[in-house]
Amino acid sequence: MDHNPKQLVIRSARCRRSDRFHVKVADQVQDRFDEGVAFAREQLGKLGNPLPKDGLFKAQWSLANLLEREPLLVGAISLVIGAAIAGAFRVSDLENEYVGKLSDGLKDDLGKRGTAVSQALREASDTVMAEAGDAGAEAADRVKRAAADAGGAFKEKVKPA
Repeated sequence: MDHNPKQLVIRSARCRRSDRFHVKVADQVQDRFDEGVAFAREQLGKLGNPLPKDGLFKAQWSLANLLEREPLLVGAISLVIGAAIAGAFRVSDLENEYVGKLSDGLKDDLGKRGTAVSQALREASDTVMAEAGDAGAEAADRVKRAAADAGGAFKEKVKPA
């Protein structure tokens, strides 16, 4: 294998650049982690006194009971809480570089789907309201006819012979 000194210098320079990049990424990850820990400590500090033992037991029992009865609801709540926590952190340049386009596409897609679902629900509610109005008008018409028929029958019964 031929070891050209010029190629070794180029390869060495590339390794140094790669090392600097990885150190920078590691520093950014460490900074983000430190921010998250500081935020969590701050939020936990705002809670004040911990719950009494019986309150903690009741909360655990209630959560276990809810998880047993409504696992999808607990999952949805967990998803919302996770999204809220994730939204509390700012997006790093590294994240933008690697998943920025994917994230933007996903947000656009979810926005379009949300708009479509919202429109479909509006149309369905309009249809239900129209059908309910038609059914109400039909019921009122039937009541009027029944009242007229009852009035006619009553007149026939009380009519002097």
